Amino acid sequence: MPDANPAVPATAESVHDLGEHRLLDRIRARVPPAPPWVAVGIGDDAAVVEPVRGALDVVTTDAMVEGVHFDRRFGSMTAVGHKALAINLSDLAAMGAIPRVALLSLALPGDLAVHDVDRLLNGLLDLAASHRVALVGGNLTRSPGPLFVEVTLLGSIGRRKVMTRQGARPGDGLYVTGEVGGAAAGLGWLQRNANAGSGDAVPDGLAVCVDRLLRPSPRVRAGTRVGRNRIVHAAIDLSDGLADGVTQITQPSGLGAIVEADAVPVCDGARRWFAAEQRDPVEAALSGGEDYELLFAVPDRPPSAVRLLGRVIAPLRVTRIGTVTAEPALRLRRPSGDATLPRGFTHFL
Repeated sequence: MPDANPAVPATAESVHDLGEHRLLDRIRARVPPAPPWVAVGIGDDAAVVEPVRGALDVVTTDAMVEGVHFDRRFGSMTAVGHKALAINLSDLAAMGAIPRVALLSLALPGDLAVHDVDRLLNGLLDLAASHRVALVGGNLTRSPGPLFVEVTLLGSIGRRKVMTRQGARPGDGLYVTGEVGGAAAGLGWLQRNANAGSGDAVPDGLAVCVDRLLRPSPRVRAGTRVGRNRIVHAAIDLSDGLADGVTQITQPSGLGAIVEADAVPVCDGARRWFAAEQRDPVEAALSGGEDYELLFAVPDRPPSAVRLLGRVIAPLRVTRIGTVTAEPALRLRRPSGDATLPRGFTHFL
């Protein structure tokens, strides 16, 4: 199984052994120098950042709790660090914002190995570097229970370029980037094989799905370019599934949608996995979360808007999967007839 943790040596130093101040010094030493627009970075009570002239700040935060959002039996600490930042980058992408600075808060079990903290930082800092994000501070505390990782991310955007979930109109086309269902299929395979050895190979087609779950690729370039060109009426990232995304950009405004089942871009590996599990691949992909693609509501008039959408995010795939309706019902359309759109992932249920 790829991306698994090697066994922790019995003599490995723990965060309890190292202590808070030495651990903070260790983290600080790993962080690259801050860009010149960071006036005060790591080491003070708060960071001080120079705003982008004429731009608005966009702020988001997401937490990951061990046993809820990740499982170290089949995901490395490097992947945990990567994903903690990626899910926040996806939020900014949905708004069209350019990411700038991040804060990292860790609640660590005392017996956690220090080199696991190093690996978590590897994943987060590598992704941060690829998006020019500066880590400027955060918080460190002890957890009596599971590992807790929280990232707060700050970005910037022009006042007239902000994309939100509100604004969809009847007749808008619904367009989704990339493919969906991969993360849900990858999670299903990992849970089924949680006790497999680290050398066990993921079956053909599912390796991509597992990677989509453990190391999502936030669509930052697509989001910022779409926002800059003011193409869409509404946008959302797909953290809780495509069906949830459709719901969130229509129902609060009293609108509905028709989703064409045959148009939903389910990735091949996920389609085969769901079929083998005797689940409908389209419904499973619609309700499964953590794909972190983007869903847009795009006006059909002028036609140039749709052409521009494809052009500005190329070579990333974008697919029309349905239409916003004035009628508030959410329907999944098949050749055999309409059905109710499945519900996406919902916390606390």
